[in-house]
Formats: sequence, structure tokens, C-alpha cells
Amino acid sequence: MRLGYEGYTAKVDNQMSVTSYLRQFLAGLKHPSGKPRFQMLDGGDICCLPVVAARLNPEFVLHYDDIDFQHALSESHWHVSGYSLGFENPINERFEGLCSDANKDSTMFHIVVKSNLTQSLAGNLAEKIEKIVTILDEMDGGYESIHSKLTDLAIGAKDDTIPIEKLREFSDSIGDLPSRSLSKSQFVQQQRTSIVAQNIC
Repeated sequence: MRLGYEGYTAKVDNQMSVTSYLRQFLAGLKHPSGKPRFQMLDGGDICCLPVVAARLNPEFVLHYDDIDFQHALSESHWHVSGYSLGFENPINERFEGLCSDANKDSTMFHIVVKSNLTQSLAGNLAEKIEKIVTILDEMDGGYESIHSKLTDLAIGAKDDTIPIEKLREFSDSIGDLPSRSLSKSQFVQQQRTSIVAQNIC
């Protein structure tokens, strides 16, 4: 109310302009193969919220996903929200796909453009994104080895919990450890929150 109609309109117009800039940047970013680095998932610039939704191009077989990308980017003090496109069905306790046209192991992310995200700051975010995906590409088998080893431990557990002793075997890779056993889903989430950060610095 304090901005008035014109002030509020100007604020929203600025948000939409910055959103469009980030959307076009992500859509135009190329993988070394020449193909688009990201697949855009939002409705585009027309009748859309100031939110950019995308995911790493599923055509590529990468050793990292959008959740890893989120955590790596956070090392540059930028937060984008990464999501799994799968969920644990409370009825049958199975991990199932959230969308009919995406694998249950797929991930995505979105960027919410608030009114304090200026064009200059958006340019900095774009630079960091381009740098981060290049670094993740260059990590190659070293990163993949850590990622897959921890995931295999979770998947290979005989029951639904993983003893703290097993977790301690990977203490150098996953950082601070909990003081109790974790369920498989909690373990996978815990390891995701620290592996990238410790390998990106």
C-alpha cells in the first residue's frame, strides 16, 4: 500500500525483468557438447510468476544432480531451491515418482526473484552458476566415487536404519555426523548436504 499503484507496478515489473534475464541466461547456457545445459520447466515470460524453474538437462549422464548443484552454489552464498521429483509414499512406503513424465530419481530447482534481487546481483548469480557447473563437470570420477559410495551404503542396508558406526566410516566425506542411527532417506539427505561443499572449496 505504501508504494501506491505505480510504485508496486514498478517493483513487480523489475522482478519480472530480472526473472526474464535469468530465464534467458539458463536457457542459453550450453554444455560442452553444444546442447542446452538446462531444461526449462516454467511457463516462460508471459503470465508467469517471478520464479525460474529448471533442471539439468536429463539427456546428459552427469555425476551430479540439481540437489548437488544447489549445495555447490550455496558455497558462493546463493541459494536456489533443489527438489526431488520422487517421494516416499506413506501408504506403501515405496519411493515413487511425483510426476508421470519424470523418473522418480529426477531432480529440479527453482529461483525465486524477490524485489531486492537487482539486475547487477542477477548478473553475479549467472556468473556463479556458469562457474559452478564447470567445476562440477571437472570433478569427474572423484566426485562420482564419493557420491555413489554413500548412496550404495544407504540402498544396501538390510533394514530401514543405518548404524552410526557405518556412518563414521565416511566421516571425512560427509562432515558432522548425527549422534544416532538414521533411516535410509535421512542418510541420503544428510550426505547430500555436505559432500558438495567439501569438494567444491
